Amino acid sequence: MTEADTYEVMAIRYATRVTSRREAFYRYESYHQPDAPLRMDYYFWLLRSRRRIVLVDTGFDPEVGRRRGRTVLVEPLRALDRLGVRPQDVAHVIVTHLHYDHIGNLAAFPRAGLSVPLPELEFWTGPYASRAQFAEHVEPAEVAELDAAWREGRVRTVDGDEEILPGIRAYLVGGHSPGQQVTVVAGDRGPVVLASDAIHYEEEMERDMPFAIFSDLAGMYRGYDRLRELRDRDRGVVVAGHDPVVMERFPGLGGDLDGVAVRLG
Repeated sequence: MTEADTYEVMAIRYATRVTSRREAFYRYESYHQPDAPLRMDYYFWLLRSRRRIVLVDTGFDPEVGRRRGRTVLVEPLRALDRLGVRPQDVAHVIVTHLHYDHIGNLAAFPRAGLSVPLPELEFWTGPYASRAQFAEHVEPAEVAELDAAWREGRVRTVDGDEEILPGIRAYLVGGHSPGQQVTVVAGDRGPVVLASDAIHYEEEMERDMPFAIFSDLAGMYRGYDRLRELRDRDRGVVVAGHDPVVMERFPGLGGDLDGVAVRLG
């Protein structure tokens, strides 16, 4: 890997909502702590190297988000425009899982390559995806569009731990969703571990507190172990998928990107 294959890594916050700790964490009553409001932010991630521009997930479709009661702060494509990125500039989109808030704008990038975890595609196009406890987390039309791209040969599937592009490696952990992926990026300042929804909040990993939505509880715990391993082995910076602390922990970009984007590495 050359210097040209290291990336400026940015988190883009495009939406938010207020939930509660009891709603967010599985069996919260078992921790014997009082309930309290909890903010949940929505992100996708931009990777820029000298060679290419890559997105990790694409956020939710703004109309879908509003229908689901989320507050849109800036529409994802408008956020990219503020960063000087046009849809045609994006060389590759890495999908970490198929929940609605991660694949809602894929149609805007028809020229980009696509990488998707194979267990995700197989599950969400399979017989159990329509069951109520799963179905509420996806938009069927979005899954169908990705399925069509897969069948047309436009999707590279990821099945295991492998390099997607120079400087970008995928680790499948499952847990939250059957094929949940963690993406490790060679950042300009060191490894950046994009957990996506393997952890929504930092305290999930730090305190072994599973999020309320999962396909495999033991898989979530294994995912926490893998994230700790990646953090400790490579001294990587682990970035949670929905934690407001991301906007406080990392330096902002200022100007009209204040509160929208931060630099992770």
